[in-house]
Amino acid sequence: MQLKKYFLIIFLAAIILTPTKGQDFHYTQYFMSPLGVNPALAGAYNGSYRINGIYRDQYRGAAINPFSGFSLNVDAPIIRGLRKQDWVGVGLRMESSSAGALGQKINIYGLGVAYHLGLNKAQTSNLSIGAQYGTGGYTYNQLVNGDTGGSIIGGSLTEQDITFNTSQGSGGGTGEPTVSGGSLNDLTVGFLYNKKNPKTGSDLKVGIAAEGILNPNRARRGTDRKGIGLHGFSTYDMVMSKRASLTSGAYYYSNKEASAIIVNSIYNYKLKPEDQFMLHGGLGVRNVRAALIYLGATIKGIRIGVAYDVDIGASTPATNNHKSIELGVTYIGKIYKKPKPKPIIYCPRL
Repeated sequence: MQLKKYFLIIFLAAIILTPTKGQDFHYTQYFMSPLGVNPALAGAYNGSYRINGIYRDQYRGAAINPFSGFSLNVDAPIIRGLRKQDWVGVGLRMESSSAGALGQKINIYGLGVAYHLGLNKAQTSNLSIGAQYGTGGYTYNQLVNGDTGGSIIGGSLTEQDITFNTSQGSGGGTGEPTVSGGSLNDLTVGFLYNKKNPKTGSDLKVGIAAEGILNPNRARRGTDRKGIGLHGFSTYDMVMSKRASLTSGAYYYSNKEASAIIVNSIYNYKLKPEDQFMLHGGLGVRNVRAALIYLGATIKGIRIGVAYDVDIGASTPATNNHKSIELGVTYIGKIYKKPKPKPIIYCPRL
């Protein structure tokens, strides 16, 4: 009970004390994009491999160019570490988003590795460190008054900066100019602490990560440094009965231009204690500007989740309460080795 009260106080204080700024593109179901939250999460689960996919559509019907994006993560624990209770995980990450009046498109590709240090032989207490190298870039498909805004890509345009797309599916097939933005080559480093209690079934994860370590220059010309960004999260799984459990979490992220915090609780329920089918439903809040609704189900290692953001901030009259909708899928595969028993040779009695 003391642990639950502690987390409740931390979550409420974070909501009240966190300053809200303009938000970067984000996912309500951030737990379905683990490598985008913390590279130390690569291979930090029970299974042979994991695939995560998520799609988000935001401000549809309210903005001229609505926000949309998807994330794809693949990770796996691959080899044992220096000790029997240690292991190494690797992960691949791909993200793409499109947003804004300029039709800005961002593509990110990342490759990461994590070392998981077992603090005991049972691996119920672990400390992990992960690093992820990412690359990517920007493109812009539309001009505003002959300029993209120097603060975005670091300067006004010249004829050499512009190429025209006339083919269908590139720039919308409208002949809009396309401009290449800066580079996103960067390094992210993260730490994770995981504590499990086999007796109660509880599972605590706390992590922090820093991106922007290489301080990439996003500008086409001039300087527009990304700066250091922070990601912090905590998740606590509590078993309530043979059928029910509760997952409570908080996720904070910030960079030079944006910051936000998400706090949520999701109720998990099995129709039968021995069944592999589980239902999920929960609520959350982001910066006291959006109410979050979570629904989903898990069957045989496949979890499907839907999240809907209800606008409760100053932009409510423009959005008519609709902010975004997400669809996410997670699959954890398990590969079992076939046992190879040693043959038994019976010697006949003489």
